[in-house]
Amino acid sequence: MHIAVIGAGLGGLAAAVAADRAGHTVTVLERAPAPREAGAGIAIMPNGVLALDALGVGEPVRAQACAGDTGGGMRDRHGNPLLTTELATVRERAGAPLVVVRRSWLHRLLLDALAPGIVLTASPVKQLRDAGDHVELRTGGGPVHADAVVVADGARSALRSALLPRHPGLQGSGEFAARAIAPAAPAGVALPVGELIDHRTGDRFGCFPLADGGVYWFSSSHEPAPADPAERHRWLRERRSGWHPATVGLIEATAPDAVHVVETAQLVRPLPTLVKGRVALLGDAAHAMTPDLGQGACQAFEDAATLGAVLDRVGPADVPAALREYDAVRRPRTASVQRECRRVHRLLGLTGWRGRLRDTALRLVPSGLAVRSLAAQYRFDIRSSVPA
Repeated sequence: MHIAVIGAGLGGLAAAVAADRAGHTVTVLERAPAPREAGAGIAIMPNGVLALDALGVGEPVRAQACAGDTGGGMRDRHGNPLLTTELATVRERAGAPLVVVRRSWLHRLLLDALAPGIVLTASPVKQLRDAGDHVELRTGGGPVHADAVVVADGARSALRSALLPRHPGLQGSGEFAARAIAPAAPAGVALPVGELIDHRTGDRFGCFPLADGGVYWFSSSHEPAPADPAERHRWLRERRSGWHPATVGLIEATAPDAVHVVETAQLVRPLPTLVKGRVALLGDAAHAMTPDLGQGACQAFEDAATLGAVLDRVGPADVPAALREYDAVRRPRTASVQRECRRVHRLLGLTGWRGRLRDTALRLVPSGLAVRSLAAQYRFDIRSSVPA
């Protein structure tokens, strides 16, 4: 059976790996002239690691986990704990670690799991036509026929809009996130691993160490940063003045042109379906969400693992039924994560007395309760998700 995947980002490549492992012929169509992954680092939550295990690439990812993680949770801007989360305990209960890696490294790992020639670059898909027993894809290089199509062309998916024209689509969050990797942690300063939040402005800052010694950090605000790299670098340092000293130290250690800034975005509401006939939506194209829970890529990996399971040993005539099963399994899960992500986004952006009240409430949450809640959220078992 021939499966076409549209988009060679993390989600698209994960879907291709899953379909390939299920024994199908796979073609990945990427509009860019070369496969690439923009951005800095990425935090893969335990459920994402478990999904990558199901795809057969979990071992090298687990090897990137930093040993002895004891930090985590949320702090105020000075680094004082608000909600403590012991990552080592979460790892034990969820069955996998939280792993932070360079996005480019993860992209290359997934790309290398595919045979040469599977990914076709400079191949934009302009139109899909369901012919009943197959799907015809119109590209710049001529039509491509596939038994099943996976749309993984990102949060701003044009194909999602074509498949579901009545859905309102993507909505900017009003929050601008700067992301980068510092070459090393600032000397003489303990890293406040996790996330710092500020009830005065709604700004946030987070950092996580990498296995190679670098530190992935992000800084968000509701005010757009300057476009010029040098001016933006200065603006970021000034905005974090008075915060935990590691925040300014990490910014200063990072080259100005290595900082990526985007407005985070989310779908206005969950999609009414992730499937249209022989076409399935996956990753950000299916359920774009803000990064508040670190679940964007993790849900894409869960999508891919589930897709591989429902397509295992399936023939062309069975594709519509298999994809309906994918929708039945994935849509409730991703819609729930989207709703929770929206709730957390509002909570962490509170300012003034509401922000102070939030901080007080977070301090009252027992660490054990936080660990149990996170461990439940981070569980993923493809064997129990998809009936045999």
